Amino acid sequence: MPGIDQVTIVRKCSICAEEIETMTVKKDNMMLSSKALIWCPSCEAEKPERRDIAERLETIQQEQASYPPSQLATPFGAPPVR
Repeated sequence: MPGIDQVTIVRKCSICAEEIETMTVKKDNMMLSSKALIWCPSCEAEKPERRDIAERLETIQQEQASYPPSQLATPFGAPPVR
């Protein structure tokens, strides 16, 4: 578990989203943009990497689940939730 001043970064293949590596860095040194190529075992080739904060999507889903139903966004064109 990273400390308060650290964050876990996940490196993935930008083509197939295969998780390649995780690393823990200081928030001050965090860099999510990269032009580096990484070897993807699924694609079997060098592909551009995509970096993201670990567990970010799960955290967003947990937060959205805590909202009252009237506060949830509805897709464009859908009738409002009542």
